[in-house]
Amino acid sequence: MEVVYFYEEKDKKSVDKLLEEDFFKRLGPSAREAALMGTARKSGYYLYVKAEDPEKMKEALRRIEESKLPLAKLSGDEERQVIDYVHKEEEEAASGMGAIFG
Repeated sequence: MEVVYFYEEKDKKSVDKLLEEDFFKRLGPSAREAALMGTARKSGYYLYVKAEDPEKMKEALRRIEESKLPLAKLSGDEERQVIDYVHKEEEEAASGMGAIFG
């Protein structure tokens, strides 16, 4: 399961603090600058959360909701664009490591 949230620059420190929790450190979500991803948004950040285990995803969503941070859950084309970008980045990183250690 994958979800994407958007948040403004002014909320970065608060979101970073949430991601410092042990639960999120183990889950490994990532935050990326919107301006670098080729989306329509030119400022702010995307928070990408992925969990294979549905229970872990459920817990992540609960913690995000309870944080009361101004995170806007995305859907549709924008969400798909961010997820595709993250997957492409991961594939490029994996192929680069394969070339190094191949």
